[in-house]
Amino acid sequence: MDLTKYLSGKTSLNDYVHRINQNGASFQVHYWGVMPKHYDNQLHKHSFFKVCYVVEGEGTYIDNHCTYKLQENTLFLSRPEVVHQIKSEKGLSLLYVAFQLVESESNEIWIKIMEKAKQCTEIMLYDEFDLETALLWKSLLIQATKPKNEFFEEMLSTITYTLITSILQDFVPVLNKSNHKNIPEKSYI
Repeated sequence: MDLTKYLSGKTSLNDYVHRINQNGASFQVHYWGVMPKHYDNQLHKHSFFKVCYVVEGEGTYIDNHCTYKLQENTLFLSRPEVVHQIKSEKGLSLLYVAFQLVESESNEIWIKIMEKAKQCTEIMLYDEFDLETALLWKSLLIQATKPKNEFFEEMLSTITYTLITSILQDFVPVLNKSNHKNIPEKSYI
């Protein structure tokens, strides 16, 4: 995926997608990033979640004194108040988004989900070539590069909500458990 063609999409997302209110949740989106060549950054932490997707390249991610390998098709989660750092000698092509739940505008269920997300221990997903989250992200960037039309902001907002919930489902184990009973399929002979 050539990230340079999505730079205008990043600009549109930063211009139009700041607050998402859907299904009892209110998310503040701090910023979006499309970076064709990311090298190193300093050890730092945020007060919000940041999720990155490695489109191409190799490097390492340091999170709370643990080092993880970064490679193509890696999705990783930076949790609030956890010190972290990205390193790459040759550069990484990255997509990223930073967000947080606005608790005062969200219901208790969402507050509990986000507390679970802060505590999750699995922060890396590797080699997920058909990872739904990556496909949603690409769809969002494609939509964001289109000329503004009647439903432009609504489309970006809806896809963003779906992207954030997909990210949470990827990383929060309790969200991956099915609450549906197994119902046998009908057979038509």
